[in-house]
Amino acid sequence: MAPSLSLDVQHVWRLASVIVLLWLAWFFGRTLARHKTPLIEQIARRGEPELKPMLVTYTRRLTWLWCAYFLAGALLSAILISSAFPVGPLVGLGSVLLFVGEHAVRPRIFPGEVFPGLAQQVRDTWAVWH
Repeated sequence: MAPSLSLDVQHVWRLASVIVLLWLAWFFGRTLARHKTPLIEQIARRGEPELKPMLVTYTRRLTWLWCAYFLAGALLSAILISSAFPVGPLVGLGSVLLFVGEHAVRPRIFPGEVFPGLAQQVRDTWAVWH
């Protein structure tokens, strides 16, 4: 009799979240290659096509940060794939906090610069992703 291969729904869901997080890390990371425009710079240029050099550097670093965040989330999900710990909601909440928190901190890092509101930033992000 052949052994049966069974995966419960929780394991499949956890595996899917690892794959999605790795894909997001790749999606952001591929834009960091030489002669490419980092994803977050693309988003920033929707509202300000002539981005200052200091903001270009900042957007590149922020794109790196998101890559690292998604890789860390994938690693945590993979490590805890068999546990009951709710990694998915934690990673989702962390994403919201990182997005909103960065938006709140950015004017303090660059005083005197004008940035789009949070709703416009969401629209710009959505437009670049499509």
